[in-house]
Amino acid sequence: MRRLVAVEGMACGGCARGLEKRLSQLEGVNSVGVHHLTASMLVDWDEARTSIAKIASVVSSAGYALVDRHQPDELSAMLSGDIRRLSLRLAVAVMAGMWSMALAVVLYVSDIDATVAWWIALASGVLALPVLLWAGAGIFWMAFRSVRLRTPTMDLLIALGAGGAFALSLVSLASGSSHVYFDTATMLITLLLLGRLVDLITRRSAIDALKALEEASVETAVRRTASGNKVVPCSEVEIGDRVVIDAGAAISVDGIIQEGRSLINRAVLTGESHPLPVGAGQRVEAGAINLERRLIVSVDRAHGDRDLDRMGGAIMLELARRGTLASRADRLAGVLSWGIPGLALLTAVTLPLAGVAGADAILRGLTVLAAACPCALSIAAPLAQARAAGIAARLGLRLRDPVAFESLAQPATAIFDKTGTLTTGLPSVVEVAAAKGWSKDDVLRLAAIAETGIDHPLARAIVARHGREEGAGGTRRERSAEARDRDGRCISVYGIDRDDGMTSLAVSLDDVVIGSLGLADAPTGQARGTVDRFREMGIDMWIASGDGGGPTLRVAKALGIPAPRVRYGCTPADKVELVKAATAPVLFVGDGVNDAPALAAADCGISVAGAHSAAARTADVVIVKGGIDQLVSAIALARRTVSITRQNLGLAIVYNLLAVPLAIAGTLSPSLAALAMLASSSSVAFNSLRLELSGTSAVPAKAAPQSAELCDEPLVRRG
Repeated sequence: MRRLVAVEGMACGGCARGLEKRLSQLEGVNSVGVHHLTASMLVDWDEARTSIAKIASVVSSAGYALVDRHQPDELSAMLSGDIRRLSLRLAVAVMAGMWSMALAVVLYVSDIDATVAWWIALASGVLALPVLLWAGAGIFWMAFRSVRLRTPTMDLLIALGAGGAFALSLVSLASGSSHVYFDTATMLITLLLLGRLVDLITRRSAIDALKALEEASVETAVRRTASGNKVVPCSEVEIGDRVVIDAGAAISVDGIIQEGRSLINRAVLTGESHPLPVGAGQRVEAGAINLERRLIVSVDRAHGDRDLDRMGGAIMLELARRGTLASRADRLAGVLSWGIPGLALLTAVTLPLAGVAGADAILRGLTVLAAACPCALSIAAPLAQARAAGIAARLGLRLRDPVAFESLAQPATAIFDKTGTLTTGLPSVVEVAAAKGWSKDDVLRLAAIAETGIDHPLARAIVARHGREEGAGGTRRERSAEARDRDGRCISVYGIDRDDGMTSLAVSLDDVVIGSLGLADAPTGQARGTVDRFREMGIDMWIASGDGGGPTLRVAKALGIPAPRVRYGCTPADKVELVKAATAPVLFVGDGVNDAPALAAADCGISVAGAHSAAARTADVVIVKGGIDQLVSAIALARRTVSITRQNLGLAIVYNLLAVPLAIAGTLSPSLAALAMLASSSSVAFNSLRLELSGTSAVPAKAAPQSAELCDEPLVRRG
């Protein structure tokens, strides 16, 4: 049996990974994924060997709580409360820690009387108490949990460093010395609290992605009753009710059309680029737009069970299935969390065998625990990520998930949605053909006369291609547009059949066809240049579109993507399966509600500028400004960020390799240790500043030329 549930009490990615490990060891559990950003867990178990009650018991013993699924708004409100509480703890840590560190600086740089120095050291410790006992209480609790789960995390490493520094300081004070490390303890806790606050804000943003899905449909409906039409909340609409959908309105229910004919735009749900004709007996879904005429729809699915609602559940499933990945810093912290206390214990136990006094050996062991303090390690990745986020903002990008951003550095596969991602999502005139005796300019001008003043995607595309409006305005008919020129001749633009997926319109003058127009959702100017750059990088490229074969294959051909790498008519689930089957790391680029599950399932999901809010809030990287060519900038920035992060981690390790042997030998004085820690942290900070805009700016993309066969195909006359 498989079930998606919520988990309360998780504070970080380490919590999620530890719980995954604990549950995966439970007999009868086939698979489990825990995603801490959304506090969700997807668990698959054999009912003959275990039960949900047993799973809940294991979760509880690990210090968490298994609960029924939260509604997105409830979970968002809960996270908002957590953010407020953590912000208060961080404020206390900053204020108390700042004064504790200020007194420590006095001790490091001043030559004052020993008695005065001891009292200053004591005052530094007193000011550090609120940080350790209240602001950092959650860190120590999470460290204890990670030990129980046998999955060491950054919490454990920080708790060991801060606890060791505090213990060593107390021993020093008890011996009458003023050499203390209280400032180190407060700084470690403050830095981790800051990172945890950013993490909580990111978690709330992930939950807001699900709320955005609810906003994609109107939450009221016009219900038709015997006494007339009545506006009611969608939650009150029942199966079998009749709902009125006016022209231009968003459809708010799933159901079958009972009366009326119209065109609907389903691009946000499926990616289909062409407005679809619908009539009695056909099904429509919430989230689509009714373009032309009033429809009467009989509801066949209750609110909460609509396709749109189910898509929100699909996003949660994919997020939970993906689980929570560990960053390089997390993996290194896991190793050091066992290694550092083990080395400290080994120092305290073995040195007496070499003739060192027992008390001195214990003191050296505590010194190792404090000297190996992960100050530089705790800021190695966050500083680089913060720097990258600032640069990304200037480039028009927003970074949401640092670990996913790491995978963007070396993607093996890139999967693109078509409509609104590689294309504008709107029809444009890509083909103009003229009959003998007429020019293409004549055909466009006369068509623009008929389409001027008409609010329709095809009309706007024709007028845009012509370059300006013509005449006083045309008249929209059932399946055509009409107007008269200055000489009183009748101009008509109407649809003709075509078997390649392109929308084809005939232009006639007094019932004589003088030309035709071909309209399609064409690639954007940046798409071809971006695809070329990806090809140079050796990235395997695919197109996954909900649109039909003709329009999708035409765009693929224009971009040079071979047909075997094209999937059309895709449902959201089809896109997710393609992501799972592709060679990792997988980059998925999309813009619609229908892309959100695939964005969640990919190693790095990217939404383009103008994307639906559900896609933008689900994506790991959001293009806020600019075209799809921003992907090249994002990859360059990710590669540079990963390189700087590795260098920062290397600098942090070098400090430990130098400090620990000196601590074991008893030659590392507190002042020298403080200086070394400052130098290590400063080197990491300055190295992070080396991450610059140079080399990450957007690369100009070549415009995708329209092929001659698209522009010059002969006029096609069909009945």
